[in-house]
Amino acid sequence: MSNRKTYDALQEINKDKVQNLYHYIAFCKYYFKPKNYNKINNYNNNQGLLKKDFKFLENQFDNNFIKKNKNTDTTKDFPLAFLKEKILKPKSKIFQIGTLSQIQRISGIITDPSNIKNLIDKLPQYSFAIWVKFNLIAPYFSKDDDEFYIIQNPVLKEKVFKIPMVRGSSWKGALAGAFKKLLNEENESSKRKEIIESYLRIFGAGSENIKVIEEYLREKSKNLKEFKDKILEFMLFELGIKVNKGLIDNIKNSSDEQALLEELKKQISSKIQKSNLPIEFQTHKGRAIFYPTYFDKLSLEIINPHDRRKRAGTVPIHYEVVPKDTEGILQIIYIPFDGILKSDDELKSEAEEDLKILCKAIEKLADEGIGAKTKLGWGRFELVEKSFCINSDKNFELMEWQRCQ
Repeated sequence: MSNRKTYDALQEINKDKVQNLYHYIAFCKYYFKPKNYNKINNYNNNQGLLKKDFKFLENQFDNNFIKKNKNTDTTKDFPLAFLKEKILKPKSKIFQIGTLSQIQRISGIITDPSNIKNLIDKLPQYSFAIWVKFNLIAPYFSKDDDEFYIIQNPVLKEKVFKIPMVRGSSWKGALAGAFKKLLNEENESSKRKEIIESYLRIFGAGSENIKVIEEYLREKSKNLKEFKDKILEFMLFELGIKVNKGLIDNIKNSSDEQALLEELKKQISSKIQKSNLPIEFQTHKGRAIFYPTYFDKLSLEIINPHDRRKRAGTVPIHYEVVPKDTEGILQIIYIPFDGILKSDDELKSEAEEDLKILCKAIEKLADEGIGAKTKLGWGRFELVEKSFCINSDKNFELMEWQRCQ
């Protein structure tokens, strides 16, 4: 550790007096090395060494806690035990964070839905906002990339304020996955086509598969085999279209570019430009902007894998999570920036369809969950307030969704 980093750490905390979670994390980063287990195991024989390394123990707390952690097995977990029993509130494993409103304001998140109309009225016609206040019905976890932390599985946090969060890109990816599930649940070909077109308008298209297809169709590439492979990959992995052996054989065995384009039109969209390039296969930015979500609570959960023969836990795994019953705000802004040359009726139809399907995807995602460990039921939430606001005087109705006034 450089002298500069040590100096910065001394400015951040007082190692003689630790008062909250952030001070404790900073202390462990700069003054305590959790990987040095030989030193930890010596604490049970030398309490003076423990007090020397954790200087705040002498001034802030009595010796009862130290006595409880006097054998090797408990002493090696001393930092985590101290976190749970002393830093997180006694008789409660939930830690409250007090800077939520500040980071929401900086990020442009609207906390009062009555203020959304002021924003939408300044945007192009048929722009809309979706605003949802939700309540977690299970813990939320998404692993942070912090390499120095008191437990192995810290929850994702904002870099500056250290507040647990869901990134906007995470919402985008999760809702894109929900779109694919809606697509697979739909049997009518016309409805499937609408979902695909809405998906490409909302989320955009810029993957490597799209770029290869675009280059081939623009005659920048003549690799027919790669072109056919990327068509199948795009259908399967990005749009989630169910393909059968007949469709795969048709694409693989075809050597006629025009026949492949006809298959693309049938499976993806009927919109073909004069250059015979499907508009959905042009790399483009999506119309939707996904805002991050911040939470004001932290907690700890334990997953204890059981030995199948002994039917007993082996090595408990600790997770820092956002606990259930924590509220958050999901905010999405939709701007049809690419619709300037479209007719009013066409643009209205697209915005109406995108709004309807996007709201369905949010309801679908609430049941599926967001973040990691969704197979365990984590990340599920219920929609407490559901509202939308659109820059149009025309009638837009959504079942159970309230339009702003």
